Amino acid sequence: MKQSILLPALLLTVLFGKAQLNCTERLFPGDSIIICADTLHRLQLPDIHGPVSYVWEGGQTTGYIDIHQTDTYKVSVSDGSCTVEDSVYVIFNSLIQLPPVENELLCLNTSARRLQAWGESLRWYSTPLSTDGSTTAPIPSTADTGTTYYYVSQTILGCESPRARLTVEVIDKPNFNLGKDIIIPCGAPGVVLQIVEQKYTTYAWQDGSTRPDFTATEAGKYVLRGDNICGSLVDTVTTVTCDTRCVNFPTAFTPNGDGINETFRAGAFCPISTYHLAVFNRFGQKVFETSDPAKAWDGKVNGKRADIGSYTYFCVYYDFMLKRELTLRGQVTLLR
Repeated sequence: MKQSILLPALLLTVLFGKAQLNCTERLFPGDSIIICADTLHRLQLPDIHGPVSYVWEGGQTTGYIDIHQTDTYKVSVSDGSCTVEDSVYVIFNSLIQLPPVENELLCLNTSARRLQAWGESLRWYSTPLSTDGSTTAPIPSTADTGTTYYYVSQTILGCESPRARLTVEVIDKPNFNLGKDIIIPCGAPGVVLQIVEQKYTTYAWQDGSTRPDFTATEAGKYVLRGDNICGSLVDTVTTVTCDTRCVNFPTAFTPNGDGINETFRAGAFCPISTYHLAVFNRFGQKVFETSDPAKAWDGKVNGKRADIGSYTYFCVYYDFMLKRELTLRGQVTLLR
């Protein structure tokens, strides 16, 4: 609660007893008094010895008046031998400024300092209306993400200011996931790669764009980096077109011992759960067969070098990207 300011001369009157009316001295110690706003103040005259009459400008005849607004207050005091008139300007101060504060942005599960504010006789509160104020600045918790508000006032000349609000936000390091590899549907201009944007986090895609979303118009690898004061995160996603296959085969190979392109095997760029490959010569005879995509045909049949020419292959496998079983048929040329 706001407190009023006591007049020094009136306080001495209470401590040292009644005084004689002095016709040459003022009744009030100064021309003005500052009182806290929103209070009821008793303007008390000195306790004068002997029979004395009091007359305030408003007509009240007691040694005091209760006031609640800024104004000039005049009084006349007489003890029969002399009369003293005096006035005082009472200011109900509503201009006590809020103390400047510093909002805090903190990282999850990190240490925090005491909250910062500047002013005289600071007092901290947990809510705008709480009465459990403390002169010690609190240390905010960083155990959970979110926003917490604290309140602080300052007291100047006995008057407490309104409470300034201080905001503490706790955030986590960037946290996003571009998801699994994506197929661009046939006929579509592209697919939108999008994340939930985090406050206080900046983003950068592989081309330098900074939006939280990116339109992938062609097959390829897309990379997003997120940064904030708590850390950074990089995630990657691959897009393929609707006719992209996980498995591809070369059109020729040269098993001639030079160490270059010596075998015929699947070129796979994604996981293959089921797989079967068979190679036939021009007479329909099977020359190679495997259920392991890592195994290759070395151009031999029963340990002997196969003839130069074209061979037909059939491959059945489950395509990880297209999410279905595919059958591939093609020709491969054996050269020496």
